[in-house]
Amino acid sequence: MKKYKKLYLLLTLIVFLFALTGCDKGKSAAQTQEEFDALSNEVFLDNVQSDSITLNYTLANPEKYGITNYKPTLGDFTLEAMKESLAKSENYAARLKAIDYKKLTDDQKLTYDVMKDYYKVDDNAEDLLLYYEVLSPTVGLQAQLPILYAEYSFYDKDDIDAYLELLPCTYDYFNQIIEFEKLKSDAGLFMSDRSADDIIKQCEALIADKENNFLITVFNDKVKQYDGLTKDEIKTYQEKNKDAVINYVIPAYQLIIDGLKSLKGTGTNEGGLCNLDKGKEYYKSLVRTETGSNRSVEELIKLLDKYMDKNIASMQTLLAKDASLLDQASNPSYPMTDPEEILTYLQDAIKDRFPDMDKVNYTIKYVHKSLEDFISPAFYLTPAIDNYEDNSIYINGSDKFDLSQIFTTLAHEGYPGHLFQNVYYAQQNPAPIRSTMNFGGYSEGWATYVEMISYHMAGIDDNLASLLEENNAVILMMYARADIGINYEGWSRKESDEYLKGMLGITDEETLDQFYISMVEEPANYLQYTIGYIELMELRNKAEKALEDKFSEKDFHEFILKTGPSQFFVIDKYLDKWINSAK
Repeated sequence: MKKYKKLYLLLTLIVFLFALTGCDKGKSAAQTQEEFDALSNEVFLDNVQSDSITLNYTLANPEKYGITNYKPTLGDFTLEAMKESLAKSENYAARLKAIDYKKLTDDQKLTYDVMKDYYKVDDNAEDLLLYYEVLSPTVGLQAQLPILYAEYSFYDKDDIDAYLELLPCTYDYFNQIIEFEKLKSDAGLFMSDRSADDIIKQCEALIADKENNFLITVFNDKVKQYDGLTKDEIKTYQEKNKDAVINYVIPAYQLIIDGLKSLKGTGTNEGGLCNLDKGKEYYKSLVRTETGSNRSVEELIKLLDKYMDKNIASMQTLLAKDASLLDQASNPSYPMTDPEEILTYLQDAIKDRFPDMDKVNYTIKYVHKSLEDFISPAFYLTPAIDNYEDNSIYINGSDKFDLSQIFTTLAHEGYPGHLFQNVYYAQQNPAPIRSTMNFGGYSEGWATYVEMISYHMAGIDDNLASLLEENNAVILMMYARADIGINYEGWSRKESDEYLKGMLGITDEETLDQFYISMVEEPANYLQYTIGYIELMELRNKAEKALEDKFSEKDFHEFILKTGPSQFFVIDKYLDKWINSAK
């Protein structure tokens, strides 16, 4: 996300010149490999320096990567910045094309394949920029930023100083967001009044108690625990932080509240994305980005229907053999409910089915009360690539979540889910660029896939575990199918209600209403989990069919984890090589 039309023209010229001169067939393999490493490192450094949050969450020691004298920033959120980002991507794509792929090492070829699609820019990309929405109740920036601030790592005193310089940037950044929302409004693309009200309510809750805002209390605890600070330094830091939160962060949230209130009534669409002029085009692009799948939306519908039918048939078979499973599944009793005990147990329970990984530290934390109504039941924060030994898992202690059922959730977030996947991959020492490319389909798909497996590790009857696994999968698939129905096929609220009533028997008006609005507010969000899970199952089925009795679940998991976050069609290409090797 960066600057300007003149710069766009300049970058286009650079791309053209590079295309003419960059592909030198006379280069040796060593020169080509060095050229590729230089390019991937350049892209990595540009990505991590785009904003201070990305830098802090990616690198604990940026100076070891040549990053010094870095000015704290949240970056720019403007239409011009987005256009510059597209121009940069086009530049990277052209420079990749100029590299002789055949001369790269196997590891470099994998990174090349991942980068090639990631930085590909669609012809209509610039026309769809205003369709992007950064504000939403669960995954929106205003919901995520408080947690990112709270977990900002203080590796040394410079990080504390940088954090205190960063907080005032919130006001200008949020002001840019409101200006962007005004452009959306002018184009007839502003959110519905219902969505605006949900976000306003959330922001009001976040800043309700100004003097005791959780960004003040959390910071106070962090600096008290930081080794090497004098009492005077701690007091000074606490005063500076409180001043920044009260005079910049809280007013920034008030900007969002006031801005959305002023724009209410300008939204033209109460339903899914496809009701907007180019909404269907944008949804197709969003689905590809969010899932990492190259299948068309129509193909995804068929895939969802296939898996749904298969899982429902399995459930019917299980219940035909033992009807009592239905009552047990309505409120299953897990032997373990303590989060620490569960995570300790899972580290041993997964050893026969997943590759070995060096042990790392993790801390279980609980979401602040002011965030409970807006945050997921649990989540994992990805650590810096050069400090992956320290990890955090957050649990939402809200009464609306039943923590007695948290076993599979912790498998999703911890072992063998997000924590295990991220740390295992980091321990392979991959190219740094791989850490700055986001693949929600791979990440959430893996965590969902292992969550299904974890039912069989929970110490409950295996048939009950199978029923719970199949049921959970079916529910996710129904959500994904409804997401497509609402945002791509134009399902009305009535059609959405009828689908849920018919498939799940839901009749509660409040539940039906919340379901529909969540699909409208955060399109394609459920697809990361569901399509990611199904794509992994497709890869596994392909491997099992090809290898038959030679198939090893543990080896397959090792292949997926070592390949790392990527588009699924890239993984599929390398799966063919892995299958041939296994044969």
